[in-house]
Amino acid sequence: MANVVPYFFKQEVLKGNINLTAASPAAGSIWLALFTTAAPYTASSTVYSSADAGQVGTVGTAYATGGLSCGLGVIAQTGNFTTVDFPTNPNWAASTITARTGVLYQYVDGTTGANQRIMAILDFGANITSTAGDFTVTFPSPTSDAGSGAGSGAILSITGNP
Repeated sequence: MANVVPYFFKQEVLKGNINLTAASPAAGSIWLALFTTAAPYTASSTVYSSADAGQVGTVGTAYATGGLSCGLGVIAQTGNFTTVDFPTNPNWAASTITARTGVLYQYVDGTTGANQRIMAILDFGANITSTAGDFTVTFPSPTSDAGSGAGSGAILSITGNP
């Protein structure tokens, strides 16, 4: 499975229902949860739930259900790409974790699961493991090139004609 941005997220961005740069609604920010399965969600998925199967276990791992905050998004223009970057690369210090997938979602504190919107499903390509060490997910630079020009390798980007 390659990285996936769900249909629902794209629609909600275009409708103006998701703000990546402000703690809105309520105390929302962007979080990353880790999963042991290759495809915990699909392009048709809409919301993240801490009750969904396959999330990294919490016993003896230094991992808390729900993952870690990535902070709020930073929007920039790089060539033909409007990109989103996150100031914090999530790091689980002194952890023993094996993860296959990361799920980026908008976390809204004190609300129901219906407000935890999935933004992207990140395929690590294989199981990644830390043993009593740091497990860090490093997001690509918003100016990185994935073969279509500067910005095309950002974690999230929108492209169009210049």
